[in-house]
Amino acid sequence: MKSLKVLKLSFALAVLAELMSTPVAQADDIHCNVDWHRLQLSPQQTQQIQMLEGQWNQAYMDLQPAIVEDQRRLTRLLSDPKSDPLEIMALQQAIARKKEQLRSVATANYLRKRQVLNEDQQRSLEDMIRQVLATRQRTLNGPSQSDVMSDRIQNLFERVRNVWPR
Repeated sequence: MKSLKVLKLSFALAVLAELMSTPVAQADDIHCNVDWHRLQLSPQQTQQIQMLEGQWNQAYMDLQPAIVEDQRRLTRLLSDPKSDPLEIMALQQAIARKKEQLRSVATANYLRKRQVLNEDQQRSLEDMIRQVLATRQRTLNGPSQSDVMSDRIQNLFERVRNVWPR
């Protein structure tokens, strides 16, 4: 009976590990696809965007290797029938925290970049992001997965849009 529980837990954690191995920093997915030069930035805006890009790259380089290493370690623990379930759960939670931290940094970085833009540039940026989302939606394998991703990003846009009155 106890080995059946351990087997079920191991299976559930293996599925969870597979889900967690998806790309990190979904908020940054958009940021990577934005061609900031198409927004006709002034030299000062270009400098500010480049500075923010550097900050993002540094934060990513600080966190991503740790996430990858923890995911590898989690995979090893999940494949070992003698591994401690509490250690597995703690590691999974640590990975989730690091991923969330990275997503938060990506979102904050995007918002700072958006603040650099004037109203017309912000509208152009929003159009570009809608195009990125439409392209992604057409290329993703399953419609349910693309709908979920699109909904998450659209919800993010709505929350951000409601933060500052127009």
